[in-house]
Amino acid sequence: MKLIDRVLYVFFISFLCFESMAQTGEPAPLLEKLKSSKPDTNRVKLLNKIGDEYAYNDIKTARKYYLEGYELSKKLSFLRGIVRYFSSEGELLNLEGKYDQTLVLLREGVRLSVEKKDKMREGIMYENMGNTFALMQKLDSATNYYFKSLKIFEAVNDSVKIANVYNDLSSIFTQTDKQETALKYINHAIDISKMFEDGFYLSHLINKEGILWKLKRRKEAETVNNQIIALAKKLNDAIAMADALQNFCYHDVETQHYESLLKHATELAKLSPQLQSAERTSLADYWLSVAHYYNHNYPLSLSYIKKAVEKDEKLKNINHLQQYYTQYAKLLLINNQDPILAERYNLLADSLRNISLNNAILKNTKELETKYETEKKEVALHQLSDENQYRKRLNSLLIFSIVILVGALIFFGLWIHNRNRIRKQEQILHEQKLRQLENEKQILAGRAVLQGQDEERSRLAKDLHDGLGGILSSVKYSFQNMKTSFILQHEHAVAFERSMSLLDESLSELRRVSHNMMPESLVKLGLEEALKDYIQTISENSGVVFTYQSFGLDTIELENIYKTTIFRVIQELTTNIIRHAKAKEALVQVIAENNQINITIEDNGIGFDVHQVNKTKSMGIQNLYNRIDYLKGKIDLQTKPNDGCSYYIEIPLSHD
Repeated sequence: MKLIDRVLYVFFISFLCFESMAQTGEPAPLLEKLKSSKPDTNRVKLLNKIGDEYAYNDIKTARKYYLEGYELSKKLSFLRGIVRYFSSEGELLNLEGKYDQTLVLLREGVRLSVEKKDKMREGIMYENMGNTFALMQKLDSATNYYFKSLKIFEAVNDSVKIANVYNDLSSIFTQTDKQETALKYINHAIDISKMFEDGFYLSHLINKEGILWKLKRRKEAETVNNQIIALAKKLNDAIAMADALQNFCYHDVETQHYESLLKHATELAKLSPQLQSAERTSLADYWLSVAHYYNHNYPLSLSYIKKAVEKDEKLKNINHLQQYYTQYAKLLLINNQDPILAERYNLLADSLRNISLNNAILKNTKELETKYETEKKEVALHQLSDENQYRKRLNSLLIFSIVILVGALIFFGLWIHNRNRIRKQEQILHEQKLRQLENEKQILAGRAVLQGQDEERSRLAKDLHDGLGGILSSVKYSFQNMKTSFILQHEHAVAFERSMSLLDESLSELRRVSHNMMPESLVKLGLEEALKDYIQTISENSGVVFTYQSFGLDTIELENIYKTTIFRVIQELTTNIIRHAKAKEALVQVIAENNQINITIEDNGIGFDVHQVNKTKSMGIQNLYNRIDYLKGKIDLQTKPNDGCSYYIEIPLSHD
């Protein structure tokens, strides 16, 4: 299975997983049952099940049943039914590529869930939003919403939902080529789902197999692929079994195990009658052709590729035909069988590649065109509104002209009112400009203070390390020379050793203080290494288990003001966690993307009352806010007593 197919499969499974959207393939019994059902919540569930049966082959019919269930849910004030509609309709819109409309629905689902205080529905909406952002390839937003949903599902201790979010995160890290991290998350998901041995477990295994193959852990990948086949047989899932056999075929070609390729292609062909899909049976013929080609049975290989081409030409499947034509041309060139026809099929394959490229360009063009048309309509509506207003003014003037005196008085009154309004606006603008200048002065002053603090920290750190540190090291060296020059009595020797120990402790403490004031790794190695070093140090020494994650930080160049600000912000907040939060675990995440730094710091500690703390901000917190304000950043604090604490910070990397 190709990467994009794996990703879509995983996201669609996740999109459906919370609402039990299982298909039986037989809508007739459900339709019969619907005739006698009462207008209650059970009817809503039945309508949704019928919609599920049509979801992948008849979107229009599926949408009809989902909408009927939604209307009934609104009459019954059935929140779960309403939110279920947002998920179901969102899935259909995703299948149509209408992601923005999906997000509108899901955000409404979040609003309703929060309003009704239904944390489970809120978590479901967040995960579905993550799935949609993932399909849009907005992976940072997807990750953010997955972690939001994970936090809720962990709070309610729902292991199945937790497993599926782990699976979602694994797919995200696979796409960002962080395969080891992806493997960690998918293993978490499998540890939970393996006890059920259902379709979700099967999807998790499929995800893991792809990750292992990317990591070139081929034996493990093949073991997992065998597990997929065994489970697919148990669940009677012929499609999953066929996909696993195709995986084996891809692997056999890559590793040049051509005897195994023939075996797996033959097993795939035997499944064809159960697949009930001309596209999949043509794929089976294609793999038989490839297998016989590599085993030097060219006539048989040619017969199978002809079958595949005939089936797919009826389906007009561009992606597969491109492969098939290339294979056909390759066989026609063997022994110079028909080079002219081979050239024709090579040209056809090239044409299909161009069509695929043109389709992609056309899709982007249509999206831009739609956006342009929308903007043009908005401008036309605005112009129409202006024209209507103009006509109204003209009619008013004609009416006023009948009574000249009254009209003149009204006009004069309006002129006076207008002039006063303009003067007020000018005064407001003047005051705003003064406030802006004052703010700019405050920002410049803040910058001077921050730069002064950092320069002073750096100078003090250097003086402590090079000055006082050098003196203490010299004293220690002198003491050691004295020890070799004098013979001390036992009690004096013990006192001497104790003094040497205290001197070593002083040197260590001096280095620690110097490092905290200005870490060497920040100056020499950069922000990424400094943060890793700092988080590892406090995790080992504080009693709080810190997890550090970063995305894209090592690919950008940052000015010193950004490096020191980001480091100090994280240092201040993690220090507060250690001192006050009474937390067991904490997460520090830094993402650099779209010309912006996003920082997330969360803990599972005791939390606090935001309003109470804001009244008496500490010097450290005040400096933190000043640093972020100076860089025109934003900080969002989410906490309450006994519910942990989350800081979300956005720092733009360029601004006017």
